[in-house]
Amino acid sequence: MKTIKLNNKVSINITPKAPYNFNANFHKPSHFPSSDVLWIENKYYKTMVWNKQKLGLKFVNKGTITKPIIKLTIYSSKKLSKDYINNLLLEIRWRCNIDSDISEFNKFKNNKILGPIIKKWKGMKLIHTNSLYESIIIMIVLQNATVRRTVQMFENLFKKYGTKLVFDNKELFSFWEPKNIAKSTEQELRDLKVGYRAKFILKVSEQFYNKEINEFELRTKPKEELKTELLSIYGIGPASVDYLMPDILDVIPPWEQKIMSKVLFNKKLVSDKKILNFFRTNYKGWEKLAFHYIWEDLFWKRKNEHIEWLEKEIRL
Repeated sequence: MKTIKLNNKVSINITPKAPYNFNANFHKPSHFPSSDVLWIENKYYKTMVWNKQKLGLKFVNKGTITKPIIKLTIYSSKKLSKDYINNLLLEIRWRCNIDSDISEFNKFKNNKILGPIIKKWKGMKLIHTNSLYESIIIMIVLQNATVRRTVQMFENLFKKYGTKLVFDNKELFSFWEPKNIAKSTEQELRDLKVGYRAKFILKVSEQFYNKEINEFELRTKPKEELKTELLSIYGIGPASVDYLMPDILDVIPPWEQKIMSKVLFNKKLVSDKKILNFFRTNYKGWEKLAFHYIWEDLFWKRKNEHIEWLEKEIRL
């Protein structure tokens, strides 16, 4: 396993579009723990592979929800050019949803269910700090796996194909580039105990390495065309596409269905169509963000209190 010390650093202040809730954006309690990220109150560490450079990122909250300021420190193994940093910042702004305007979402502040949650988490956005390739790998590894199993598979993949980065007295794994796995074999992946997912991980890595998939071109596609393109990626189904497209709520996977049935209707199970209709009727135009608020609020509660029925649903 390769280790790289990132001794060069540059700091820049970023001003997000208000409202912007730093901690609610950079820490999602519902997500499984991963050794490429670290969240501490008002601080977020993340590794990133950008234009063949392995980077360490440190985000620090320096403002408020209504007047947000983020101090970003970029750590690298060599000095970065001004053009490189400017392009990197554009990408970070996109991934962290820095410039999107969700002020209109506040119109639901008097809603019986959503109102109290907005009051707690105003400025929470949907953000994806990983590249499309990395997000797809995450989706594949999550398929039909418990949290413990998912963490184990990722640790095995990081140790085999990733790189340990040392910066700001922290050690975090960095994702690999698609070529690292594309030049591997299905058996080598199976040896890492990822099971049937080995075939999907290898095929997707080959697609990205061979430039059959271009993330930046996909970002320019109209919504329906983008959805079709994502569904054509090997191993990706409707539920994964829903996750990858932050403004679409078309699918309620079985696990989410069970939990939302309890939260919204206090029933063991209602149909996914009923749940979708609830969001489309009550939060038109903001269905996905409304779902996100309700979902993450539940898991923030779980951090501080024992919720018996939820623990029974969470497969550790």
